[in-house]
Amino acid sequence: MSNVKIYTKSIPEIKYFSRQATQGQEFEMVKSFITYIEKKYSKLTYKKIAIFIEPQIGTGYPDIVLVEYYEKKVSQNSEFRKLLTDNDLKVLLEVQRRKNTSVFELSNLLGYQVEEIKRILSKLYKANFVHISSTLNYVRNVPLGEYFEVKKIISIEAKIDKWSEAIRQAATNSWFSSESYVLLNKESCSETIINKCKQQGIGVILVNGKIEKKLESNVNRLPVSYVSLKFNEWIQSLKEFEH
Repeated sequence: MSNVKIYTKSIPEIKYFSRQATQGQEFEMVKSFITYIEKKYSKLTYKKIAIFIEPQIGTGYPDIVLVEYYEKKVSQNSEFRKLLTDNDLKVLLEVQRRKNTSVFELSNLLGYQVEEIKRILSKLYKANFVHISSTLNYVRNVPLGEYFEVKKIISIEAKIDKWSEAIRQAATNSWFSSESYVLLNKESCSETIINKCKQQGIGVILVNGKIEKKLESNVNRLPVSYVSLKFNEWIQSLKEFEH
């Protein structure tokens, strides 16, 4: 089985939605880059990668999202994982960040009613994502490695020209990705572009006959936001959906 999977269309069965890519020069550049990524990862033994084209997330539709992961056995609690919503993952993220916290602290932090927090924690408990006290007032995290198999989430914004717009969008993508890049159709890159990307903590990849990484992105620790967790759940659901 290939260790590279490409997703170009919505899959409503797992609540994954994407936008149809517009054909043209920019999309040809994207396809060229994806071909390069396929060859790169096909040589690896254990690491897998899912390539999402224009996935729908809270801030819009990033051109490409590459998700690196090491596959684990699908958990027996997968039916409960499929029921989780964005709000559930927002609560999970805060529990994971705080390790030990209370229902009341989560309520104050997220603005949800206490009863809503308890309802969400019940769902997370059934998915084996949290531990809940006997009083139902306190919650403790399950170690991230027990359910989060994603190692990198790399977002990429592609532009033929309009590099300033690409930089702005790539900077926005940092809210969910561990690394964020602009993909530019250039043989060389000006100091102006490099400096603006450095200021935003994003990297630069050039495509013009060859693929060249001119600037490394800053690296954010995962999960950066609830969307990082969402990509992990999509990976889990896709494994079941494709079998």
